[in-house]
Amino acid sequence: MWPLFDLELEYAKHPHIEREEVQKLHQWLRAQPHMPELWEHEVLIFYHACQYQMEYSKQVIEDYYTFRTQTEEFFDNLDINSAQMVQAQKTVAVCPLPNSTPQGHCVLIGKLLDTDSANFNLAGALKLLFAHQEILIQGTQLYAGCVVILDVSGLTFGHIARLSLMQVKKIIYFLQETGPIRLSAKHFVNPSPIVEKLLSLINLFIKKELKDHLVVHSTMDSLYKHIPRPILPRDYGGDDLSIAELATNVYEKIRKYRLDVIEYNNNRRVNEKLRPKARNNTFVRMWQNVWQTK
Repeated sequence: MWPLFDLELEYAKHPHIEREEVQKLHQWLRAQPHMPELWEHEVLIFYHACQYQMEYSKQVIEDYYTFRTQTEEFFDNLDINSAQMVQAQKTVAVCPLPNSTPQGHCVLIGKLLDTDSANFNLAGALKLLFAHQEILIQGTQLYAGCVVILDVSGLTFGHIARLSLMQVKKIIYFLQETGPIRLSAKHFVNPSPIVEKLLSLINLFIKKELKDHLVVHSTMDSLYKHIPRPILPRDYGGDDLSIAELATNVYEKIRKYRLDVIEYNNNRRVNEKLRPKARNNTFVRMWQNVWQTK
């Protein structure tokens, strides 16, 4: 099993978080017949991401694990050695930076390694992200949020054409509504005219508060105003390893904990047969009312 962060240390670093409230939330979750058994680390992560709002935390946790269960194209078979994920490792770099920002935000970078659009598969790329997500957020610290950098060099109309509208809807829903870490900002670097098409697609579904944090950078100096240059990969003028080297390290870590990732993913599912009939959640309503309309 991958190492988990020190609970006592995180509570000490965040004295404003009342452990009794986290434990109350944990007890409530244990009383829900349809919910999976969670660790206190997981409950704390969500409570922190939801800014210590009890009812909001309950809703987000329910929606998150329902999303994991219902969205099989992103969460089914998170085996790093599967054909889909092996191909994705050759095609994209999806990796967090080793160092966070001074504000305590983790930084995630995504970049095409293979620019041939015929080899690009969004679901495979996202599986790499989700396979490493828990290792990162459960094994490091409580983050203030997450900053995403998308290097869109090599992006073509062929890549846009391979994007499923349903998958785009789902991943934006995940980022806005259910993620276990707050999305603070999204930066696009090395833009080309195709980025306008990508942003037009994203803007169809994204909330205004997130639109305000979408930034397109025409130069690296522009990015440095938001992200300290030293923590970036050397490809971007920083002091860290190259993006390809960082991605290799991340994929090796997933491979190291391969069986644990698979078992964890299989155990973090909701049982809809046991869900109280009087209750529903946002994801299920959207699934029924929007995504499954004919």
